[in-house]
This record gives sequence, structure tokens and C-alpha cells, in this order.
Amino acid sequence: MGKSKTKIYKSYDSNILEALFLKYKVSKYYIRQCINGSVQGIKPDNIKKDYVIMERANRNLVENLIKKTLE
Repeated sequence: MGKSKTKIYKSYDSNILEALFLKYKVSKYYIRQCINGSVQGIKPDNIKKDYVIMERANRNLVENLIKKTLE
């Protein structure tokens, strides 16, 4: 029996990927590379910054909805 090799893949929010796809008109694969940091440049930096902003806003929205439903 050999050693089991399992790679843990990072998952990205598909709604945010779709929004970035519509905004920048580049492939979702390229967007994931930008977020991961394997592509360098100004445009990838902007894509990564936008992803972080959208992810934070999405997380805050969900937290607020959870708080409202628990009241």
C-alpha cells in the first residue's frame, strides 16, 4: 500500500467569480490564478483586490442576516 496523496483545493465563491468574469472579461481560470497569486501584474492585483472586497462584503451580509434571524 502506497501513501495516499490527496490535495486540498481552495474553493472560491462562484458568484464572485461570475461577477469578476463579467467585469474584467477574462476566463474564470485566469481569475482563479490571479486570486491564487500565480499571475503577476497590475490587472491580477486589481482582480485579487476586488475579490477580497466582494468576499468581505458577502461575508458581512451573511453575518447580518444571521443576526437578524436570531433576534
